[in-house]
Amino acid sequence: MRSSTGRASTPPRLTFRSFCRYFPLVRETDEALRVRELEDAVTAMRESLELKERETADRVQRETAGTRAELAELQSTVQALRGQLESEKEAHAARLHEAERLYRAELRELQETIQALRGNLERTTG
Repeated sequence: MRSSTGRASTPPRLTFRSFCRYFPLVRETDEALRVRELEDAVTAMRESLELKERETADRVQRETAGTRAELAELQSTVQALRGQLESEKEAHAARLHEAERLYRAELRELQETIQALRGNLERTTG
């Protein structure tokens, strides 16, 4: 570069002060980059957390549905067993009633036989 006097001019000297004028821009850029990295990390963590929350909610929903199905099956089984028990109880009561009826009939028959034998015995001895 030539000045108006014709002499070659020297480039401007880079001083510490002029360097410091540019340094904050670099530092701000570094800080902005760090902020961006932190924001990206927070976003990634939030997305990861949301995914885990959805997965957990889905798992809880599946387990709840499975538990409900198992509960319905158990309730059905209990109801069937109650029905079977009631049926067996009724059958047992019917058998018991029939056994009592047979016992009374046999007892009457034996009492009649005893009376007939006593009558025969009294007539033969009497």
